[in-house]
Amino acid sequence: MIRLFRLLLFIVIPLNLFSQITVWDSLQHQLQWRNFKVHIPPNYNSSNPIPLVIALHGGGHNADTMEYISNLSQKADASNFMVVYPNGRSFLGLRTWNAGTCCGPSVTYNVDDVGFIVKMINKLKTQYTIDTSRIYVTGASNGGMLAYRLACEKAELFAAVSPVATTMVTTAPCTPARSVPLLHIHSLPDTRVPYAGGYGTGYAGVYMPPIDSVINLWANIDSCLGSWNEIYNQNGVLGKGWANCSNCSEVFVYTTSDGGHSWPGGNQTANGDPPSTSLNATDLIWSFFSSHSLNCIPSSINDETTSKKINIFPNPTFDFLNVIVPFDNKNLEIVIYNSIGEICFKEQTNENKDIKIYTKNLSRGIYLLSISDENGAIITEKFIKE
Repeated sequence: MIRLFRLLLFIVIPLNLFSQITVWDSLQHQLQWRNFKVHIPPNYNSSNPIPLVIALHGGGHNADTMEYISNLSQKADASNFMVVYPNGRSFLGLRTWNAGTCCGPSVTYNVDDVGFIVKMINKLKTQYTIDTSRIYVTGASNGGMLAYRLACEKAELFAAVSPVATTMVTTAPCTPARSVPLLHIHSLPDTRVPYAGGYGTGYAGVYMPPIDSVINLWANIDSCLGSWNEIYNQNGVLGKGWANCSNCSEVFVYTTSDGGHSWPGGNQTANGDPPSTSLNATDLIWSFFSSHSLNCIPSSINDETTSKKINIFPNPTFDFLNVIVPFDNKNLEIVIYNSIGEICFKEQTNENKDIKIYTKNLSRGIYLLSISDENGAIITEKFIKE
């Protein structure tokens, strides 16, 4: 009866125009019915391809918990992307993911969670107009471990990956089919998945590889050049990594000095650790995701702009940026985001060429420049402030 109701729900909802809506869906995999929660932003229109973010809950949690702790649905509504929250398979009420050596019954019974996620993506592509060049995966704790495994085994599907409060526990060698941009977020007081590695205080009971070794591995996978650079260091938040990697990829790790085994900037669960208040992981993740696509060009929310690019110089810059944009309209909005997703510059302009932006007051680091016109077309580009 429940599955029939969900089917009828999809029939009566017009897919070309939505107000904000969340629906449940399911599919059969390994002779089991697996379900997932789909959040559709209010500006979704089936005539325009939309990015998709897959958000994987932690061990012992579920799709509802992941939505609650991350606030990704609110971010999706504001930034016009779709987010799906899959449920891990339940054993006696405990939901976990098979990410390799962790976690729980899903490992014991060799649950094919990679196959489930791939099958779910394929189903979503038949029901919605998904931009297949902009599918992303994030996850918390055990969900972040599965995000790593998906990046290793199904790299051709994902434009970028961002695990949170986790580590990589794959049992097979990680040999992705392509370079995958990686953003890892971790709170240093986390004792369940210790940053330095070892056996955490949680129920998992497995060895957790050190985060620095995982990040260095991905730097090698993505053929990053040189040594890592510090790109952010304020209020107890340290960002470091490589921006010079193969096929437009990047590898970053951000740590906070507060919080615990939780989603930075998110909501605390009843039995969970307090989240960091010095970093909003959701804002940072979407800023990172929105700058990557499988097409290896700066990503844009509207399909008609994906072949266009902002021309900025000098880059790196010190005092100012010269900006030339490919829009004919003169009513433009210019926004600059820092490397943790905060807005540090915003203005409207009636110019559509030879725009000059003064950057002297910006701190040293990597920034994302976003320019949109009155029709909602958006183009983004990165620059470095020295």
